[in-house]
Amino acid sequence: MKISESGAIKLGKTLVIADIHLGILGFPDYSIRDRILEVVHSSKAERLVINGDFKHSLGKYELKHVEKIIGEIEEHVSELLLLRGNHDGLLHEIHEVHDFVEVGNATIAHGHKEFEEMRDAGILILAHSHPAVLIKDYISGHKERAWLFGELGGRRIIVMPAFNELCSSTAVNVEKPAGFIFGYVREFEAFTINGFYFGRVIV
Repeated sequence: MKISESGAIKLGKTLVIADIHLGILGFPDYSIRDRILEVVHSSKAERLVINGDFKHSLGKYELKHVEKIIGEIEEHVSELLLLRGNHDGLLHEIHEVHDFVEVGNATIAHGHKEFEEMRDAGILILAHSHPAVLIKDYISGHKERAWLFGELGGRRIIVMPAFNELCSSTAVNVEKPAGFIFGYVREFEAFTINGFYFGRVIV
């Protein structure tokens, strides 16, 4: 397993990114498509898993634009798997959507809902909460997107940062994050997206 500063996880030949929120500033939204293709090419991944919230709006108007970008991404990978997020209403009308996927001993799901199959995962990879940490100095503070690492009953829990840097984020050292996992696990090790160890946080 390899974690990158882009907010991606690579599991063998599978690359995982989350919380794309395509169209957050309107359509067409080619900049985020280009970032996706950049990390696909640099990682040499063969399969891409988008772990929920591929699009931002729940409306039908955006679907034709989303469908076009899906097609463009599929030209660069052997398989594109879309996992269902809370922003992905109607996405199933243009592409198959899954609740979760298993890659080796890892189970990947968006994190807004819990599924029975997650309980047997050696590693559980979630998203949804857009985790960040608030870093303060003497004058002010700023948020940095972050990875969260925890444990639950011997299983490793990983919460991914949002891939789209324009998304709002939750500073987990001062705010309560969204997602079912935080009802089970409250203590995490936090790393900024560029690999800096922030420390232990209690959510």
